[in-house]
Order: sequence, then structure tokens, then C-alpha cells
Amino acid sequence: MKKKLWNLLDQPKRGKMTFKGMKVNMETERERAQNEIDDAIEAVSVLDNAIACGFLKDKHSLIAQEWIKEYKNDIENCKIFLDNNKDVK
Repeated sequence: MKKKLWNLLDQPKRGKMTFKGMKVNMETERERAQNEIDDAIEAVSVLDNAIACGFLKDKHSLIAQEWIKEYKNDIENCKIFLDNNKDVK
């Protein structure tokens, strides 16, 4: 998920915040974050299975482990976003 720099002077109204003059629907952003979590969980599962099967070369297994770390970090960031915005509708 790309980081966003919210304009701190703008107050949220009915779940909408402005970002560089654009209105952002927080419900839509929450849906996007949840979709990203779902996709990342699936990616971690696929990569874990590939590593567990043992058919990858060692260097490719190490690369896959780095990807898993990245996906898990994305999941954590999205969960933090959802937790911080759970009351916004």
C-alpha cells in the first residue's frame, strides 16, 4: 500500500478526507486495504508451499523468504491502517 500524506489541516467529514485537493472515501480505502491483506496472505501461502516442497534452488528459496517478509510487512501495515480507521464510515 502506498503511503499517503494527509493534509493535517483538513478535518474528516463523513469518512472523507482531502488529499492534495482530492476527496478520499475512507470506506473505499478500507476495502482496498482488506483486499491487499487478502492478496498478501495468498501470496505468503503460495510462497510457503513452494519453499516447503523443496524443489526450489537454495538461492531462490532465500529470495522467496525475503518476499514473504515483505508481504507480511504489507499485511501488518494494512492492519494498522484498518485499526486506526475502524470508526470512520
